[in-house]
Parts: sequence; structure tokens; C-alpha cells
Amino acid sequence: MGPDPDPTSTVPGMNIWGWMSPAELEWLGAQAAEMTSVVEIGCLHGRSSVALATACPGTVYCIDPWSDDGWVSWKGSVGDKFSNVVGIRAASPAAAALVPEAMIDMVFIDGAHDYASVVADIECWLPRTRRLICGHDYVDARWLDGGEPAFPDVKRVVDELLGADQITVAPDTAIWTYRPT
Repeated sequence: MGPDPDPTSTVPGMNIWGWMSPAELEWLGAQAAEMTSVVEIGCLHGRSSVALATACPGTVYCIDPWSDDGWVSWKGSVGDKFSNVVGIRAASPAAAALVPEAMIDMVFIDGAHDYASVVADIECWLPRTRRLICGHDYVDARWLDGGEPAFPDVKRVVDELLGADQITVAPDTAIWTYRPT
């Protein structure tokens, strides 16, 4: 389980259930504020979608294969509230064909965490990323809260495909970052 919604928080998105911490949402918002287009892969209920949509002055494409309940939840939290958001109900990278912009300023990956899915997401979106590709759950250790296993395939794939020496981790987060050259 992730952090419970906090309706008293001033951090955009913290009023929605999800796993992103306030520090991670603030970091995402700060990055999105500098971008004209963002793709988010893996949106679930919309916690990180709100952080991105609130800050980005351009279009935010939110991609997720949502279950019916998840789609309704996300639309109520995000899709019906932000004019700059385009929800794409499909799996990544198949959804790439539905994003009309050839190049995207920022791609945030937090979809499926298995090896093959992370490879597919990075290989699909890296060639279309202009300024920043990043993702959640770049951790080796077990989560501190309850000892649930972390997602070793995320770190493994990111390091293999992008080079461990080219990756930075946003302060106080589990967000990996890579800036294409």
C-alpha cells in the first residue's frame, strides 16, 4: 500500500490514493513546469497525473490500460478536471501510435515493473524524448514500510539500457532520470 490520500496537503495529487511521496510529486511538478509536453506511462488513480497536469503548461498524455474501475477513478480525479490532459486507455508502447507529437519533452515511466515491460517502455519512448526521460521505483533494497519487495527489474533495465553512470536519482525520491543528448 502506498501513502493514503491527504486532503489537507498543498502538494498537487496528494489528495489521491497512490504510491508517490510528496517529495516525488513536487519534483515531478518542478520538471513538468519546464516542459511543453509530457507523457506519463502508468497513471492508476491519478496521483502523479495531477502533479504533472497542474504544472505543465502544455499537453500531458496519460497512458494506462486502466481497468473499468481504475478508468472511472482516474477520469474523476484527472481526466475531467484538466483541459491539458489527454487520457489514452491502452498499454504502452502500443499507445505510442496515439500520441500525435513526434517528440515529447518529458517521459515519466511508472507502468508495469517487470523486465520485458520496462525494456519495451524505454526502447519505445527514448527515441521520442527530447529533454528528460525518467521513472519511478529505481531501488535495490526492500521498502522500509513493511519489507515489501522493491522492483529490481526497474533498476536493472535502466542501468543496462541507459548506463548506470548516466543515471541520476532525484533527491529524496526513487525517481531515476536520464537526459538524452
